[in-house]
Amino acid sequence: MKIENLSEKNVLKLVVVTLFSIMLLTVAVVLSFNLDTLKQNFFDKQVETLTLIPDNEENVLRVVFTGVSSPLTPHIAQQSVVISINNKNYVFDAGSRSTANFISQGTLDAAFIEAVFITHTHSDHIGSLGELVLASWGRGRTSSLPVYGAGKEIQNVVDGFNLAYLPDREHRTVHHGEEFFKPENGLLIAKIFQMPNPERLVFEDSNIKVFAFVVPHGPIHGAVGYRIIADDRSVVISGDTDVMDNYDFVNGVDVLIHETIIEEISTKVSESAYRLGNERIGEIFKDINDYHANLIDYDNRPGLLSKLEEIDLGILALIHIIPDKDNIIVKRALKRFKSKSKHNVVIADINMEVQLPLNSKEIIVK
Repeated sequence: MKIENLSEKNVLKLVVVTLFSIMLLTVAVVLSFNLDTLKQNFFDKQVETLTLIPDNEENVLRVVFTGVSSPLTPHIAQQSVVISINNKNYVFDAGSRSTANFISQGTLDAAFIEAVFITHTHSDHIGSLGELVLASWGRGRTSSLPVYGAGKEIQNVVDGFNLAYLPDREHRTVHHGEEFFKPENGLLIAKIFQMPNPERLVFEDSNIKVFAFVVPHGPIHGAVGYRIIADDRSVVISGDTDVMDNYDFVNGVDVLIHETIIEEISTKVSESAYRLGNERIGEIFKDINDYHANLIDYDNRPGLLSKLEEIDLGILALIHIIPDKDNIIVKRALKRFKSKSKHNVVIADINMEVQLPLNSKEIIVK
């Protein structure tokens, strides 16, 4: 077709098609030169989320739950609470599977674990110590990892984990070299303190003070709870304990993290297990009532409901709940407790976080 025979409309269409073709060709050429760069940038972005921990907001005391269950709920990571402030981390208990949650949580840098504090040496409070020291060593911790606790049992636990992980440390040091994987940085170091009476300062640095206090969890030796203070903010962790005689010592704390058992339901579980012919489970659920904190008063047995009634708290966080907190019957009991309690009650869950900005009364639950 001759140009002089084209209509104005056809000329316009020809121009548009030509320009579009040139644009597509240009994009194709640019992409061909930059495809490798685009691929690399995409890959780096994916790696960034796995390897780089962003700096945390300054002067905010963070309480992160990386383990919340008991040995009776093995599908949920067991006891561990991380106190974090100014990019320094302090780990209270290290139950099984909790280290995996610490690492995957995304805002806690394992290289900056300053210390571990053990409430007592039951398996659901120490099971992940080996993984914790390995993970933090691998990510660049620059010293041995101190483990605080009461009594000689802590020394036995530390010695046991160090011995069990000895081949692992040796292999990694040989593989990467002693300057990169310094053997001493892969060790746990026991920091034993005497049983406090009534309360003892066991740790202090520029960020926090940690006080220990005795809790009734017999026949366990060396069972303690911890009070953590950062400036004007405070957190109390009960560890495993029976209901205490007096809770005046937690008056005014921002967060009370308290274990609990719903004894009425636990007793019924025991009775049901006996009826079903599983005497071992029946005995276990009968015995555990002896040294855990009953939640709701019944049969003249005091519970946290009445014991904390006159206590001033910012938040009461329930943890280590027996029986399983996801059971429908237990959920109803927890709902009843929350409706009756005068406190702001939260049920601790994996990766739940409470933030306490310093020099403030604000409490943020995430």
